[in-house]
Amino acid sequence: MYISKAIGTELTSENFSKAAALFGALKHHLSIQGVIEGVLHGRVFLSIDSATAVLTSPQGIFLGGSPENHLFFEEVNKLFKEELLLKLAAIGRLDYVLFYPSDEKWENMLSLVMKDLLPLRTGRMTFTHNLDGIETKLADHIFPVDSSFLKREDLIGLVGVISEIQGGWASIEAYEDRGFGCAAIQDTDEGPAIISWCLTDWVVGDECELGIQTDEQYRGNGWARKTALGALSLAKQRGMTRVGWQCWSSNIGSQKTAIAAGFKLLIDFPVLFGWNLPLNNLLVNGNHYLRGDTRYGVERDYARAAWSYAQALDQGWDWNGDAALYWNAACLFYLTGEQDRAIHYYKSAVEKGWQGIHKPHYHDYVYREADSEQMARIFAEACK
Repeated sequence: MYISKAIGTELTSENFSKAAALFGALKHHLSIQGVIEGVLHGRVFLSIDSATAVLTSPQGIFLGGSPENHLFFEEVNKLFKEELLLKLAAIGRLDYVLFYPSDEKWENMLSLVMKDLLPLRTGRMTFTHNLDGIETKLADHIFPVDSSFLKREDLIGLVGVISEIQGGWASIEAYEDRGFGCAAIQDTDEGPAIISWCLTDWVVGDECELGIQTDEQYRGNGWARKTALGALSLAKQRGMTRVGWQCWSSNIGSQKTAIAAGFKLLIDFPVLFGWNLPLNNLLVNGNHYLRGDTRYGVERDYARAAWSYAQALDQGWDWNGDAALYWNAACLFYLTGEQDRAIHYYKSAVEKGWQGIHKPHYHDYVYREADSEQMARIFAEACK
């Protein structure tokens, strides 16, 4: 463990309750209570003065207690860099979310906690539902995802549902014992296919939180709402008193589905988001500062974006030859006055197959501002 015994200690599971009161400001996160009660897998680290704690859960990493414990946070930074994030990467987890109280004192401490990790500041939202007015009858084509459902060999898309369950629950058996959810099935030429599902991420006492996904070609037709209502129906049948729903603040589709299913917004809050592999984190930082996120105080920063791209691209880390990353770097270095570096990255973009901003691209993080065409002409002329 990377926390000095003189500064703090990792609690054994039977002592997790010693840290419970420190997370009062984050009580809207059900997974914290799940870890404290032993329902969910997690770890808890407590400062030697019992004033500050770090808790991990399947949802992310949480900070609680006093934000003024500098020595403890220096140890936590080492814990993140030398153990927690490496272990997440080793089991195939691509990213992490850091949750903390929305307080100015915590904001000031985050630079110490996350030193050299380069996380992104963004936002998440929590919605809540008390199950008033929820019908107990499922709509047509909506089926419970239970043990019988999970044994069906005829369903297209079942592997994805099982994978989702295994990613959040200790086992399929654990989900079958405590979890529940619904899926929408449509007949296709290939056979019956799962087109939407809504499953419990975790169940703690008489509360639960849901996750949802709908096949892209079936979105916009109300299937997400129907599967969500189906999951809420099962929750009511099981005696749940509250159901939670979390999503990124940028995920408008998820927010609309939650509201359509009767959820109410509980809280909109900032988080830090990062990738467990540092080179991935650099490229995501490049994309992030290319656009900015003014809602959470992140302004566009072309110099920072250019630096972030370069740190990864210069080591050959380009997401399997993503030409747009090189194009972005070229534009941003040009805008910050480094024309030689701009031409260098433009040449690499062309070598990777770059054809211009009007060609379809698989993601939206492409520099397409009013000066794009002019820069393209300048780059092309310089490469003659």
